[in-house]
Amino acid sequence: MSSTVLPLRLILLLASIFALSPLAIDMYLPTIPAIAAELAVPVQDIAVTVSLYMLGLGFGQFFGGPISDYAGRRPTLFFGLAVFAVASLTLAATDSLAVFWTARFFQAAGGGFASVVVPAMIRDHTEGQATAKLFSQIMLITIIAPAIAPSIGTLIYSLSGWRLVFLVLAGYALTVCILSSLIIKNVASESRPKLTDSLLTRYKFVLQNRTAMGYLLAQSLGFSVLITFVANASLVYLNLYGQSEAVFSMLFAGNIITLAVANRVNNRLLNTIPAAQILPKAMVLLFIFCSALLLVTAFSPPLWVVVPLVMMAVGSLGGVMGNSQACALQFFPQHSGIASALMGSAQYLIGGVISAISTQFHSEQMWPMTVTMFIAAAIGLWVAPKVSKQPAAVV
Repeated sequence: MSSTVLPLRLILLLASIFALSPLAIDMYLPTIPAIAAELAVPVQDIAVTVSLYMLGLGFGQFFGGPISDYAGRRPTLFFGLAVFAVASLTLAATDSLAVFWTARFFQAAGGGFASVVVPAMIRDHTEGQATAKLFSQIMLITIIAPAIAPSIGTLIYSLSGWRLVFLVLAGYALTVCILSSLIIKNVASESRPKLTDSLLTRYKFVLQNRTAMGYLLAQSLGFSVLITFVANASLVYLNLYGQSEAVFSMLFAGNIITLAVANRVNNRLLNTIPAAQILPKAMVLLFIFCSALLLVTAFSPPLWVVVPLVMMAVGSLGGVMGNSQACALQFFPQHSGIASALMGSAQYLIGGVISAISTQFHSEQMWPMTVTMFIAAAIGLWVAPKVSKQPAAVV
């Protein structure tokens, strides 16, 4: 296995693939009312496709990972990008809610097939600290996508309506597909032994590793903290605190900046400290800031108190997300596709369910968000492996 630094163009390409779903999730958000009006359905019928996308994304990652182990990374990636592009074109053309829902699911499934290849490819070509650092670098690049996606969607919508948003997404997927065909083929591929075990046997093999599952749960619960904030941010900042859309955008961007800074700090720390030692400390920080946020909720805190605490909680994830994935994948050099599939699908499924629960209280107050974030952080701290263990030998 190679542990050399990957070419910059490959790193940028992998980040572009990873950014596919954040763009698909966030770019159309400003157009939801317009889509609902044109299809003559309630806004909630279109808004629910956010959750539908997460379901499809988890589905695509769950099956795409093991398929990439059998069929190869490139074919799985190209298939996923093609499905995403076709589904995006269907979304741009349909006037039917049923077709819109179906196409949205397949768009997400295609995105899942494409994105699950990225961690597997990283694991194929790197190991140890190199894997963790590369995850950290790619995470920094992909942080930009959800920050700018709503603004891009608004601009596109102002130019030619909501259908153009999905046409642009289709074009993005096709462009990434072309670049992948030119770049990935020039990277030396890892010679993996032929896999003869059944899919069930291989999933069982991964699931039986309790330490790796601890990392999986830590990542999923950390992601749940982030998604819970995203799902409730507009309610808290716009409705509860009465801020304008412009101020909301700046407050939201502040979290992205904090996460980016924390990501760079994590990358520096990885030069001297193993990822398995950084992760527990980051989980402690996440728990502390979520606890503080819950505590101040009882006193109707001013906005200037809430914003820094949210930013610090989100920033703590800079030491959680990439490190947890790198630590888990080190246990499965010959099953990285399966392990990547489990981590990706679990992250979106658990994050989607937990964040959805926080929105079902229909409260105008902040406590549904802060209680949910606290519980996710507390459980994440509890399940995260505390002692660095060397990966068991894998045949």
